[in-house]
Amino acid sequence: MNKLCYSKLDIRREGVDHVNIKKLQAKVNDFKTFGAITTALATFFYIGTLLPKDGLSQSKIIVIECIVFGMLILSLIFFLTSNHFYRKLKKEEQA
Repeated sequence: MNKLCYSKLDIRREGVDHVNIKKLQAKVNDFKTFGAITTALATFFYIGTLLPKDGLSQSKIIVIECIVFGMLILSLIFFLTSNHFYRKLKKEEQA
């Protein structure tokens, strides 16, 4: 009787672990995607400051470059968060 209860508990635990692993994998993928999109958008804005600047004043260019810098910081945060969840995922898979 005890072995049967333990086997049901083990099956239930494996199901919970599998769901938790899937959630962590989804978070890793999401944060990597957020980081890539934010980096691409920052690059697009930065290229806009390099093109001929007929209508842009110096103050507008500085504002755009500050926005680009902020987006790159945000992208770094997304990639670091993705790395954090990846390490957590590997720890879950080993357990």
